[in-house]
Amino acid sequence: MHIIRSGREPLIIPNLNENDLTKNMEVTKGWGGGSLIGIPIISKTGKKFGTLCGMDDRPFEFQEKDISLFKRMADLLTYILEVDNAYQEVLKLSTPVVLVSARVGVLPVIGDIDAKRSNQMIETILMESKRLDLEHLVIDLSGITDISQNAASYLLSLGQTLKLLGIEVVFTGMRPDLAQKAISLHTEFKHATFFSNLKSGLSFIDN
Repeated sequence: MHIIRSGREPLIIPNLNENDLTKNMEVTKGWGGGSLIGIPIISKTGKKFGTLCGMDDRPFEFQEKDISLFKRMADLLTYILEVDNAYQEVLKLSTPVVLVSARVGVLPVIGDIDAKRSNQMIETILMESKRLDLEHLVIDLSGITDISQNAASYLLSLGQTLKLLGIEVVFTGMRPDLAQKAISLHTEFKHATFFSNLKSGLSFIDN
């Protein structure tokens, strides 16, 4: 019987009914016995994501090829989770709120705005707005080259959410053609405050 219980090594139980770890478990009784293989999913830094498990309702003597297959699957899942974690960190870094004066912050937006990034922006901005005690937020859009229907909706939703919290939102840096496109995509943008550059937006707030 092959059982390894620690570290990064797999847990292999060819017969659940004969193993001290599992023979008295309710799941074993309900399953009627069988076999189990479990491969830990651990990042290179030692962070534990969980375990990739495989079960059969019959006893099974796992061969090296079976173990190798599960290890490769666990490695793939680990890689995907690490990439996703890295992406989440990038999202956080790509949503910096810069305090430029008392209760006035600037959010530079660069690149495309999709649903995931929009949610991250709203979450980060709400936390930062509270932490910095903001009354005004300038969203600078000079770093975007195009705007879609969804992106326009996300920006409008962000502005409306902040307005409900008592934070005045000013948009700056959007090219005239993109501003016209945003308004055509979402007519409510007509009521938003736009300035051609960051300096103009900050001057408006100071006045």
